[in-house]
Amino acid sequence: MGKYISMSSKVIIMVIKRMTLILYNSYDKRRWHEAHKRAIARAAPVCYAFNCNLAIMDFPCTKEDIKSIETTIGESGEYLKKLIESNRFNIVDSYQPQFGIPIATTSKPNDKKSITPEEVAQLLFKKPCGLYIGLGRRGLPREVFEFCKYHLDITKRRISLETCTAIGIIPAVIDTYIDMFKKVR
Repeated sequence: MGKYISMSSKVIIMVIKRMTLILYNSYDKRRWHEAHKRAIARAAPVCYAFNCNLAIMDFPCTKEDIKSIETTIGESGEYLKKLIESNRFNIVDSYQPQFGIPIATTSKPNDKKSITPEEVAQLLFKKPCGLYIGLGRRGLPREVFEFCKYHLDITKRRISLETCTAIGIIPAVIDTYIDMFKKVR
């Protein structure tokens, strides 16, 4: 995805690597719940709006289950359909190399792995990033935190956010920093 910026008579091509939101299922890995469907339906328009891919991990469903989601969210599921049609939606059971650098989103980052939203935005000028968001009260399991290279607290204040709030704010904040950095490059 190339971005063109005109600076005097020069045109600088800025390529932003892809950000993938990875919804991690910590509800129920055996049964397809309404909560799973709602989380996907809510994330799809956000991903579409901020040019992110959407992946779901450890969900008990098939692509056909996803295509059959009926919702009033996101123009009645239109953005989910667009993500699927443009190969920007994935169902996975493990982290995929194309997601890039794995980042766990949390209000309690490990200080040694902590990364700011500004640093994620800067990283996206160089490499793709996959941002895990845990669904449900349990959030992300310990193994995901250990696996991830970085931990992102989007608030920078260790404030816990409700899952749907996090789904919306994480790409919005990072995208805002990307736009800001484009102006100074």
